[in-house]
Amino acid sequence: MHRVAVIGAGFGGLFAIKALRNAPVEITLINGTAYHLFQPLLYQVATGILSEGEIAPPIREVLKRQKNVDVRLGWAREIDVENKVVKVDGPGIDYEVEYDTLIVAAGAAQSYFGNDGFADNAPGMKNIDDALELRARIFGAFEIADLHTDPEDIERWLTFVVVGAGPTGTEMAGQIAELAHRTLPGQYKHIDPRKARIILVDALGAVLNTFGDHLSTKALRQLHLLGVEVELNTKVVGVDPTGIEVESERGHQRIPSMTKVWAAGVSAPRWPASWPSRPARRRTGPAGSLWKRTSPSRTTPRSSCSAT
Repeated sequence: MHRVAVIGAGFGGLFAIKALRNAPVEITLINGTAYHLFQPLLYQVATGILSEGEIAPPIREVLKRQKNVDVRLGWAREIDVENKVVKVDGPGIDYEVEYDTLIVAAGAAQSYFGNDGFADNAPGMKNIDDALELRARIFGAFEIADLHTDPEDIERWLTFVVVGAGPTGTEMAGQIAELAHRTLPGQYKHIDPRKARIILVDALGAVLNTFGDHLSTKALRQLHLLGVEVELNTKVVGVDPTGIEVESERGHQRIPSMTKVWAAGVSAPRWPASWPSRPARRRTGPAGSLWKRTSPSRTTPRSSCSAT
């Protein structure tokens, strides 16, 4: 029987598998976690609305009615294209998966556009660990602000900067504003959470730039109603533990802030050097796309995102 190996249990991987549920194939799914992550709701985990389990159903439960799938835990280490074998690092055990057709749906990574040093002070939000880290930083900022007596220290802890006005950044900024202005007031003795500043920064000239003028204008109006300060045509040029450096038409500016969130772009995940370089797709057999070797000059695909 035709063997299909699928790397990744995100939306792409699961949709591919479900499309093959009635096909005469044997599918092996390789994924680094035992759960499927519903990434669009990560911001709600980061702001305490949802628990992590509510957006991460077990893969085996999602696919329990599909009998032609074998779910395997592990990380693809090497793809041997000539022999059609995926070599996998499992938890405490390495193994190989043979295939006739290979589908790689390994997801996306956060892009800092060449400024990876920003990550320590402005974490992104691509997995559950990221969301829990941000939750700790956001709620911790209010707790620490409540301990301070210096107004400048309090203001710095109550200033939240979200970089990137796409869907993730817009949702995140709005939810932090809801938290600060509507949920938390009355819970602290020494601070007023309603005085928190939530600043949304983007290098482009519109919120939700790819969604068209109507939705962009509507989203901008809603953000203003929530009390979010929107800084467009503003480029981030530096991030450190106590603030963020930006450049705009007003020139160079520093925004003191202890809590920064990066939602400015995505890139393909970093591939092991042994993976095929810049794969091309071609149709084959019942499962669709197959990897074939092309130019060996690159081991990491180029991001399609422009710098912020």
